[in-house]
Amino acid sequence: MDKKSVKRMVMVAFMVLLTEQLFFLVCGFGLPAQFGDTFMGELKSKYERLKETPGKRIVLVGGSGVAFDCDSAMIDEFFPSYEVVNFGMYAGLGTKAVMDLSKSYIHEGDIVILSPEQSRQTLSDYFNGEYMWQAADGAFGMLRNIKSENFETMLGNFPKFALQKLNYVLKGQQPQTDSMYQKKSFNVYGDIELDEDQKNILPNGYDVNQPVNFTEDTVQPEFLEYMNAWAKRIEKKGASVWYRYCPVNKLAVEDTEAVAIYDAFLRKKLEFPVIGNPENSLMDAEWFFDTNFHLNSAGKEVNTVQLIRDIKAMLGDNREVAIEIPKKPQRTWEDASEKSRIWTAKDSETYQGEETIVIPENVTQIEDYAFSNCAGLKQIVLEQKDPSKCIVGQHLLDGTGAEILVPQMSVDSYKRNYFWSVYAGRIGKVTAHAEK
Repeated sequence: MDKKSVKRMVMVAFMVLLTEQLFFLVCGFGLPAQFGDTFMGELKSKYERLKETPGKRIVLVGGSGVAFDCDSAMIDEFFPSYEVVNFGMYAGLGTKAVMDLSKSYIHEGDIVILSPEQSRQTLSDYFNGEYMWQAADGAFGMLRNIKSENFETMLGNFPKFALQKLNYVLKGQQPQTDSMYQKKSFNVYGDIELDEDQKNILPNGYDVNQPVNFTEDTVQPEFLEYMNAWAKRIEKKGASVWYRYCPVNKLAVEDTEAVAIYDAFLRKKLEFPVIGNPENSLMDAEWFFDTNFHLNSAGKEVNTVQLIRDIKAMLGDNREVAIEIPKKPQRTWEDASEKSRIWTAKDSETYQGEETIVIPENVTQIEDYAFSNCAGLKQIVLEQKDPSKCIVGQHLLDGTGAEILVPQMSVDSYKRNYFWSVYAGRIGKVTAHAEK
């Protein structure tokens, strides 16, 4: 091949590549926002509230545990000289993302309370670029506050994000939302608002896929350094930074006696105050809703009263917090035990050697690693149409390359669901062949 031909081929390849990049850029940035009504779409509102709210603020930073577990209006009543901003979002996004986004608009006089869930993912430098694109859709200016080391991850996720937007535009419909995991479930403070009669809906009262540990290896050393550096930057602005334990379902804690040892370790490593008694974060299962970190409405009130007491103690205010604590909701999971069904690795044993496993509609929870010994498995067929009625953890597909097939009308709901969204890339619709 002569030099002219080689140059021509290189030029054609370059033009194709440039055209492809322009196509993604137009779809990603040029098309109307599509994710505004989803759970992640709320982050824009939280960001704007923090940016635009004047005066002194109490800023609550963390994952969905903060969004579910705090009553900002109640806090507002006890601290009238402060505005409250709930900047809790989603563990799947990563704690560093909300920390980075919040620090730019913290100013003198603010009280910032960092309260990530007690889990290895939230206490690490984990960052999810796909969710960040969805959260920033229509408000891309937020991204200037994201650390540069996370942009490589985001760039890798951009083509997928752009094609998703194009697909929704062509279909003339935006992403489906389900249950409370959507933007309209948040109030003006950024709190999730549940119906008052919500109770614990977890089989056995807790999520077996979310064991909670208070051990030193739960928190990543690099994340400890990151928290200290983040707090130092905020304190230089004249704000106060405190760490507070996120409420956790006591049934999920593997060793409650380890809490005091872990607390001593954390207070030694952090260069800013840890407020409150960590034992108060261990709450009975009746106070929770759908995860080991999400409180129901009664549990939220109990936690908020304790949070107010913790803040008052730090401010040197010894006046009593005179609020009547709600009655503990009735235990419901024992009554529902016959209706509930947890799928385990033992259930999968009968399918070893087969390519398809069918999960009946009555299964309400699937244990992590349930399919790890099914080497030939290609399809996991779910008969449940409502993803919120079947809880899964972060290791559902560990040990298997199988795809997840769900009813056609439920595909988008599964991909957007709080529990299932981590597996969005491997979720598809059930075919007639698979159903057989």
